Amino acid sequence: MLKGKLLHRPEETDGAKKTFETVLQLINSAKESIKIHMYVWRSDEIGNSIGEALFRAAERGVEINITKDQSAMMYERIEMNRKSYLPREPSKLKDLWWKIITPTFPDTFIEDQFVNGAGQKLTHHTNVQIEWIEGVHTHQKYYLIDQKHLITGSINIEDRHREYFDYMVHLEQDNLGEHFHKRESGQAPFNLDKEIEYIFNQPMNRKGRFEIKPLLIRLLKEAKREIYIESAYIGDPDIEDALKEATTRDVQVNMLLSKKANIGNDNNYKRAEKIMKSGSARIFLTPKMIHSKMVALDRKIIFSGSANLSIFSMCNSGELNLIIKEPNLVKDFVSVADYRKSVSQEVTDPKILANYNRKIAFLQELHQKLKL
Repeated sequence: MLKGKLLHRPEETDGAKKTFETVLQLINSAKESIKIHMYVWRSDEIGNSIGEALFRAAERGVEINITKDQSAMMYERIEMNRKSYLPREPSKLKDLWWKIITPTFPDTFIEDQFVNGAGQKLTHHTNVQIEWIEGVHTHQKYYLIDQKHLITGSINIEDRHREYFDYMVHLEQDNLGEHFHKRESGQAPFNLDKEIEYIFNQPMNRKGRFEIKPLLIRLLKEAKREIYIESAYIGDPDIEDALKEATTRDVQVNMLLSKKANIGNDNNYKRAEKIMKSGSARIFLTPKMIHSKMVALDRKIIFSGSANLSIFSMCNSGELNLIIKEPNLVKDFVSVADYRKSVSQEVTDPKILANYNRKIAFLQELHQKLKL
């Protein structure tokens, strides 16, 4: 039987504490295999702690496979301490684009003692294999331990998630990896009769398999009373149209966004202003950074994972979401969501959202469309 546990509670002060503790415990107890698929892996305290735990596991004979998106190094090198854990250098073209796009990022630089490329010892271990994804984006975040434990959701490997609103789920079942790998590879179709199922976008290896957006639009169309949304970044026009259509059926739509997102804030405000003016949703701004990607439908179904409601996630990037109907896990999600909404401030006038930089909003949307 597949067991699921939400690694969050309503009034947590450290949004990543339980996730990182569970990840380290599972790595330290791993016996045979560890698979990590990650977007951002920063060389900070948790990035180095996880890397060191993986090295110890490799020394014990555990086989470790890491899939890492190379384009996410842009965030590792532009934001915070500007250091990547895994050693890799960008192409000259990528480096040039990062310089062009840097002005659209807030200045978050912090000085610390950590080393760029600190994971060199790990990457050279004979029990460690790394696949760098180039040419396409893969925004997934998961840990698969001994084919039995899966931790997945919206948290990258970096300390700043401790200050964010996120969702991560720990799933456990003997031979969990068998169905997971069939879904990941596309060998098996998704089954919506399951209480918990894996839904993928997979642009890798020329597959071009995008399941998340069509299913999400279907779920939005089937909602009867309430749609609740938390999303770090928004902007997909088809999702916006589906929300507008839902309101014509008297479905209440509530959307939580960051008062100040780490990136893409101008584009978020631009899209939110449009949504609010069209009457498609009530907008709430959260005091913490919303990095979660979660849609709750009629308080009975949760659709959550790595995929934002942006053009990037819906149309271009590899993603992993869970569709959850298991009542206890749904209840836990809704409890956390209710708390987050209670500490957020509703936007009563779309003019509040109009104070954004038009040029930067344009560049932020362009960046998603260009797939750079």
